[in-house]
Amino acid sequence: MFKFLLTKEEFDALTDEQKSMYKEQGDKYQLQIEGLPEIPDVSGLQKKVDELLSEKKTEQEKRRQAEEAAKKAADEQARKTGDIEALERSWSEKLTAREKELLTQLEEKDVNLRTLLVDNVAQSLAAKLAGDSAALLLPHIKSRLIVEDGKTRVVDSESKPSALTIDDLEKEFRSNKLFAPVVIGSKATGTGGEGQRHVARGGGKTWRDYTEAERIRLFEEDPEEFKRLAKTQ
Repeated sequence: MFKFLLTKEEFDALTDEQKSMYKEQGDKYQLQIEGLPEIPDVSGLQKKVDELLSEKKTEQEKRRQAEEAAKKAADEQARKTGDIEALERSWSEKLTAREKELLTQLEEKDVNLRTLLVDNVAQSLAAKLAGDSAALLLPHIKSRLIVEDGKTRVVDSESKPSALTIDDLEKEFRSNKLFAPVVIGSKATGTGGEGQRHVARGGGKTWRDYTEAERIRLFEEDPEEFKRLAKTQ
């Protein structure tokens, strides 16, 4: 059985014929599967994360320095003029404005980190699991990922901290019968099975009127109706 991703050492151990079935992807080699969308190269992800974390720490230090400078200047001026109340009000306004500016910059760094460590990882895993149906799995995978200490962490089904890895999460989705209709290599076949039952639709039904399994079947049976339903979330 061929592995989906190989290290350089594993790749070098293959025959020339086997090597032709793989494509270099960052520092690994990815098995080329017909019909599977290109999975984003995230080999430089950690470098970008480190840059953003460094920028965030810099902004936090600027905020701390601004607070200290404002307090020091206010104290010095108050000693010179004696008008403590007016000075405190003036410096408080300046400090508040600067604080808002720095907080905005920190929030932007947090958004960028989430994009790198949650959105990109979720998109990559969804594409690997479901190919063209990746959009169906994406929100479920995203709900299981968080950013913690500059790293991607997997939480359990109740959004509580866990020791799960990304590989563990992939195995969980592959073994979940609810997602079998869209997971590559796991789609239900035959007649009379769970994957063959049609879902009642129309009648003004909304997203909440369907179970998770029914939404998946609806996506398979009637993509246009699924799109309409998704807008009612």
